[in-house]
Amino acid sequence: MIPAMVVIIAVMFYPLVYTIITGFYRNTLFMDKPEFAGLAQYVSLFGDKIFVGSIVNTAVWTFGSVVFQFSVGFLVALLLNHAELRGKTVLRILLMIPWVLPSVIGSAVWKWMYNADYGIVNFVLQTLGLIDKNKMWLSSTSTAMPAIIAVNVWKMFPFVLLMIEASLQGVSKELKEAAVIDGANRFNIFKAVTWPAIAPACYSVILLLTIWTLNAFTFVYTLTEGGPAHSTEVMAMYIYKEAFSNYDFGKASAASTILFVLSMTISFIYLRATNKKEDA
Repeated sequence: MIPAMVVIIAVMFYPLVYTIITGFYRNTLFMDKPEFAGLAQYVSLFGDKIFVGSIVNTAVWTFGSVVFQFSVGFLVALLLNHAELRGKTVLRILLMIPWVLPSVIGSAVWKWMYNADYGIVNFVLQTLGLIDKNKMWLSSTSTAMPAIIAVNVWKMFPFVLLMIEASLQGVSKELKEAAVIDGANRFNIFKAVTWPAIAPACYSVILLLTIWTLNAFTFVYTLTEGGPAHSTEVMAMYIYKEAFSNYDFGKASAASTILFVLSMTISFIYLRATNKKEDA
């Protein structure tokens, strides 16, 4: 196990510890050497309205993305698993395209679609009569966050679809048939047979989506860069700007540590809650 442990220490443990330690120092590109600041670095962070706003934005971004990613993927998985459709295999392949497409390319396509002058989103919504004039989706504080959440949902719901449908195919047909013989309707069959079989996969998928979305950066950076007026600046975007725009590595490291603790706390609480449900 020694080679594996060396790799883990080199690529995971050491950078993590180094980042946590750096968070206690004032360390910018323009300083001769780092200065120990202790908890003052964290106090200054929570006194920064932009950082506090990034925490709120991260909560909205994560909650909105995960809820719709899972809901859309789950419903589509149920439809594909139960519906008798021709060309179902081809449909599955087509639905996987958003997930396998590189995020940067997807962002470029969606940025064009959201364009206020010639974007297809405005054209379709006007044609349907849902809006009366073109909207600046990525330049308005009221629509920028929902717009990038929609892109994130489009990107990740195929992953949910893949995982849930695989779990659905493993549900015992004998138990379903026995439930039908006993007079159970579809809802009762789902509640008593299907859900207990797929619940562990659902819990794992939600946890993965939450962690990935908390640390997501690509769509925010390529579509809005945290704007307008910091309305979409999530914590990952804030950390990037502090490190590579303001060259304040100490502040960026402190913010990274807070994001790490937040991710670990959410994961711990979620795992404890799901384990209790499974034990019950």
